[in-house]
Amino acid sequence: VTLVPHPHPPITAVLESKIGVRPSGFTLTQNHPNPFNSSTVIRFALPNREQVELGVYNLAGQRVAVLARGSREPGAYAVTWDGTDARGHALASGLYVCRLQAGARAEGRKLLLVR
Repeated sequence: VTLVPHPHPPITAVLESKIGVRPSGFTLTQNHPNPFNSSTVIRFALPNREQVELGVYNLAGQRVAVLARGSREPGAYAVTWDGTDARGHALASGLYVCRLQAGARAEGRKLLLVR
């Protein structure tokens, strides 16, 4: 999968919360539930303060949503995503890739949306 970033995509509506623990390493866990229908939770952890971008891409590599962007303190985070694109439209059923970029590190996970 080739990911083609959009220069300035809008951020879609999501719920993000910080969990009060300092993790020992950088992680992006598999979303839960997966597959999902109405919403899913994506968790990630940062050992240091980082500039992050958490995006969702279709299999053509096009970014369809930005779930988190900007500076984050060390800690564990949970982001709830409702399966909508950057304009708030419901995405079609299918396989998507969630990608977390934090500083020089990046990880991705596959998400299966079933409408």
